[in-house]
Amino acid sequence: MMTSKLCTIAVAALALATTACARQEVIPEKLEGKVDRDLRFVEVKQNPEAHRGKLVLAGGKVLSAKQQEEGIRIEVLQMPLSGDLVPEDRSSNGRFIAMDTGGHVADPAVLDEHERVTVVGEVVGTAIVKIDQVKQEVPKLRIKHVTVWDRDHIRPYYGYRSPYAWGYGGYYGYPYYW
Repeated sequence: MMTSKLCTIAVAALALATTACARQEVIPEKLEGKVDRDLRFVEVKQNPEAHRGKLVLAGGKVLSAKQQEEGIRIEVLQMPLSGDLVPEDRSSNGRFIAMDTGGHVADPAVLDEHERVTVVGEVVGTAIVKIDQVKQEVPKLRIKHVTVWDRDHIRPYYGYRSPYAWGYGGYYGYPYYW
């Protein structure tokens, strides 16, 4: 009886510790009060010059990451952020460029296409991207901090995880069923 209680407590403590360790720091403590959490991507997209110098949160799927002379240039398809600041597959308001001039990303190869990222970035103006045959001006952010989300930890699932269970998230999570 006592042994089973101890085992239960040990398992619960281990689960809690694992969850705490798995939680990623999206906004570092040194930037916490400086990020304008009320500023939305749509506002920055409409007038990047009006928001120049402000720190914003933006996230989405990586479309490309390339090393350039000034740093690593990451093209991102913007996606709205959840309450946990994870990019969600709901809609997009366009693209943005995130420039890493401070060595936050060691190598562009670590950012696979379709990897999800959340960027704390300073609005520095605009950049030109080519979408098919059309050039488009998009917001440009200088990365102050970047979180690369592991696909397996974006949507934690608890409980029964049989691939035959209703609502199982599969590799990519909800709403993709087997």
